[in-house]
Amino acid sequence: MQLSDREIQNTLDLLRKKQAMGQREETATLTAEEIEDIQQVVKKIDEVPPIRQDRVEKVRKALETSSYNVTGDDVAKKLIGRMISDKLI
Repeated sequence: MQLSDREIQNTLDLLRKKQAMGQREETATLTAEEIEDIQQVVKKIDEVPPIRQDRVEKVRKALETSSYNVTGDDVAKKLIGRMISDKLI
């Protein structure tokens, strides 16, 4: 499963909240708003199909027309994002 930059950021935000709560009190509970936020993230993740055919077709067409250009910065950002995401799972 691939995560978008926004999903990675949402996951990091939730992790920070969890860590902050753990520092405040060992038996801290989630607020209704935090539970709703988590449920929304889980729902969005569940809605993402395993293969996003629209993206596959877009890249395929770009490759066929030699217009697929990715910068080293883009690659580095994705690699770092994936490493962070994998550590959270």
